[in-house]
Amino acid sequence: MSLSYIPNLFLLTGGSVVGSSLEAVINGVIDFVQSPAFAVILALLIVLFIAWILLRIYGSMRAARLGRIIYERRFSEEGVYEGDEVELIEIIRNPGFFPLLGVDVESYFFNELELEEYEADGSSTMQYCISRFHLWPYMQIKRHHRITARKRGHYQLQIATIYAKKAPIPVEAPAELYVYPKAIPLNLPVIAVGRMQGDFVSNRPLFLDPFSLAGIRDYRFGDSISQINFKASARVPMSGSSSSPLKVNARDYCASRRLMIYMNFHPPVDGRIDGEQYYKRAEKGLSFCAALVRDTIYGGFSVGFAANCKAIDGELSSRFPCESSEAHLMAVMKEMARMNPADGASFSSLLEADIRDGMRDTEIIVVAFDQSEEMLDRIALLEQFGNSVQTVILEQEDDEDGQ
Repeated sequence: MSLSYIPNLFLLTGGSVVGSSLEAVINGVIDFVQSPAFAVILALLIVLFIAWILLRIYGSMRAARLGRIIYERRFSEEGVYEGDEVELIEIIRNPGFFPLLGVDVESYFFNELELEEYEADGSSTMQYCISRFHLWPYMQIKRHHRITARKRGHYQLQIATIYAKKAPIPVEAPAELYVYPKAIPLNLPVIAVGRMQGDFVSNRPLFLDPFSLAGIRDYRFGDSISQINFKASARVPMSGSSSSPLKVNARDYCASRRLMIYMNFHPPVDGRIDGEQYYKRAEKGLSFCAALVRDTIYGGFSVGFAANCKAIDGELSSRFPCESSEAHLMAVMKEMARMNPADGASFSSLLEADIRDGMRDTEIIVVAFDQSEEMLDRIALLEQFGNSVQTVILEQEDDEDGQ
């Protein structure tokens, strides 16, 4: 058999089958290219390719403009009492024409500031939160989050992070909240100093006589609504020189009221108290003091507060003189929020400072874990100067019944 016969034999056997199959495939491809389905698929591929290119361009431009976002946050109140609710307000603004969609702002919150409908992880001391925003050109969004203040303290938020694929963008977004001690009424009558102050003009009457009027005066902080003289207030011209548009009935006053509150953070002398009990009693004592300060200032008293606790800034005691203004009340409450429940300076030194200054005619309330002989000696000296002194002891039953 000659070699020239082999190709001819191949074509007559298997070659004819392969050739027919290849021809069928080619014909099928030609038919598919000429069909309407190929035009649709080709158009779809072109659209997807263009969309992919646009997404790449958008992603690169978006990453460059995320750093221009203006983000800030604040609490709706400067301070609240423990257990109260407050709002955290987020404000984000897109200052440019380029739309920014799906912007995630990440931040951490203290577990003591409980976000509404958020289950905190008990194994962590912070809550991890993400806020997502869709910002169209020049859009500003304001978002409100309900928060319950679960624990006394001074809480400061500093950094938020705008999520980006290449590198997170940190943003300075400070927010500050004071959580004051929960105000627990002590139901303790404030004993007035037992002598008349006939030579002094006072700010509060010893008793209110509705028929004893000394005239009409401007409204002052601490005056009750029942004292307002609405007829006299209505006669005040809108452009008048009076400092207050409200007028109240001026009474005949016969006694001034000054209250000084001391809290002793020194543990009991016998030392039979563990850390948890000490913390609970100290918090309860601060709650008593907060209620006394708030209620008596609103009642028109001049109120002072002193405590021998360690502050966050390292001070071993805190002291506020007797004053009667809203600013004074807020200053005392903020200091109570910042207090670290731990024994600081000697409690006797707090009392001795006022003894040296000659404190007189003041109603004094002492909140303490117990009474030492040294403390009783200082109290006796204060009483000799014409002050009335009451002592509130934080006992074991306060821990058990939640009073």
